[in-house]
Amino acid sequence: MRTGIILCGGRSRRFGKDKALLSTEGVPMVQRMTGRISQVVDKIIIAARDSAQRESLAAISAIPDGAEVVCDSVIGYGPVAGILAGLRASKSEYSICLACDLPYVNPDVVDALFGCAEANNGDVAIPKHPNGILEPLHAVYGKSMVRACRDAIGMGEHTIRGAMSSLERVVFVPTESLRRFDPDLRTFLNVNYPEDLGVMV
Repeated sequence: MRTGIILCGGRSRRFGKDKALLSTEGVPMVQRMTGRISQVVDKIIIAARDSAQRESLAAISAIPDGAEVVCDSVIGYGPVAGILAGLRASKSEYSICLACDLPYVNPDVVDALFGCAEANNGDVAIPKHPNGILEPLHAVYGKSMVRACRDAIGMGEHTIRGAMSSLERVVFVPTESLRRFDPDLRTFLNVNYPEDLGVMV
């Protein structure tokens, strides 16, 4: 069993409005993403920032049927808290955690990342670009990440990389190896500004 966790708790400061509530081509961003990954995961969990955001997502019909909605374990803490809330709710050994602003997330890339984690018995399977940049909000995490996130929050560590540092089996997946599924690596394209999607808000 595989779970997809979509993290909606970001503040979207650069974008100017809540990206989790954005619609593209008339479809809520979260709904669009879940439609793309549903073919390779068995369960969807939406990690909202708080109950107010959860209600806002429900109001625009962004929450797909059958999805579970959880709220960040520590309000305002950042993505570590969102990952913790999502992984705590997941019943899968492995879950992919995705930022909510990845409109072109590629199901074949997601499937490959799950495969890397499973084949290597990894704690994490995380894409790594040739320049060393990691994609922690497009990565597969095992249940061991629950403890890592909990410990990181206890120490006041806000970064996902900091939480990962206590894990022993981190599988770095070269992004170049993923081009056979997604030649332009559009799966990692996130929306920071309205013009990134050619939309006006």
